[in-house]
Amino acid sequence: MVSNAWSPNIKDKVFLVTGGAAGVGAAVVRSLLADDARCVVFLDVLDREGTALETELLQKFGALQAKFIKCDISDENQLEVAFRQVLDKYRKLDVVINNAAILGVDKLFKKMIDINFTATVSCTIKALEIMSEETGGCGGTVLNLSSMLALKHHSHLPVYSATKAAVLQFSNSLGTEEYYSKTKVRVMTVCLGPTDTAILQRQNLENFDKDCTSLASRVPVRQSVESAAKGIIEVIKYGTAGSAWVVVDEKPPKDISKNLKDAFSSLPRDATGVLKPEPAE
Repeated sequence: MVSNAWSPNIKDKVFLVTGGAAGVGAAVVRSLLADDARCVVFLDVLDREGTALETELLQKFGALQAKFIKCDISDENQLEVAFRQVLDKYRKLDVVINNAAILGVDKLFKKMIDINFTATVSCTIKALEIMSEETGGCGGTVLNLSSMLALKHHSHLPVYSATKAAVLQFSNSLGTEEYYSKTKVRVMTVCLGPTDTAILQRQNLENFDKDCTSLASRVPVRQSVESAAKGIIEVIKYGTAGSAWVVVDEKPPKDISKNLKDAFSSLPRDATGVLKPEPAE
């Protein structure tokens, strides 16, 4: 595991959260401010919900503590403007939490890939450009949200699962000692279990397909958004660069970094590192 000098105290740090107007994202925004973050900027396409949350937070925590920016993170120009607004207003950026994601039928695969994976990559790269010591930054943290579906072999929601698996692999690669030693930016991943948000409400899933509703019916245990947010905050405070975690079933976050490393290292390889094929039966 990669070491890091990050302090668990999030006071005075500037956060950016994607998909922060509702659900897990909104719970994370509230939790960060309750934990004395200097300010939290959150991006979302949900204008009404985002504006209402900003008003609520400013009244509770004070001026300049929260800022909502309406932004479609799959639009590169909108995303660039949003990051620029953060730097212009707060003069720094310490933590980016890539939470935004959508769940839909496979015919919406381009939109799911654009939002769930491509936008996560773009946000991460922009964060690294700002925070990396290589580019004059002071280090920082990027936390990318994946899913338990990235860790399972099943036939349901293949595109959604694939985007979340891609997020996990991408984050693990950027969390290596090689990257961290150059950037001093922790890149970590949290795989969330089924959480009680709109994305898994049955009335919404029924707008997609039978696989979605079937999946929901087989998930008797879900965690609250507050529990999910609490786990995410713990990872931000105490996780090390390159670590991967699961937050599921109202339980504290569990570090699965070694499990993932062992899984890859257990695959048979030849002397050059190339995977050996399974022997024919």
